[in-house]
Amino acid sequence: MSDDGRIPLWIAKTPARAARRGLALILTSEAKPPAGYAIVRHAEAAAIAEAGGCACCRVPSDLVTLLRQLFLERVRGETDFAGLVVEGAPALIEPTLADPLIAARYGYQR
Repeated sequence: MSDDGRIPLWIAKTPARAARRGLALILTSEAKPPAGYAIVRHAEAAAIAEAGGCACCRVPSDLVTLLRQLFLERVRGETDFAGLVVEGAPALIEPTLADPLIAARYGYQR
């Protein structure tokens, strides 16, 4: 948890092997996930957008849905992670953080 109680969220163009335990990874490409992540999920619509599709329509809703799902799974005790890494460019996450639930539960670490 971050100082304000939100789940830390990082964005990385190319995620490296997890440096600490308990991190979740959301991939937006077809790349093989690096080792060390507790949870790996794929954001399929984000992968389409990264490949040149319409980012404004597909990426935010796909990432919002996935981030909400991960948060709810964590609350219900179905999964456990201390932070989250999203593969992609910083512009990918900015529209997602406009969602009130995401902004309240995840703290973007720049």
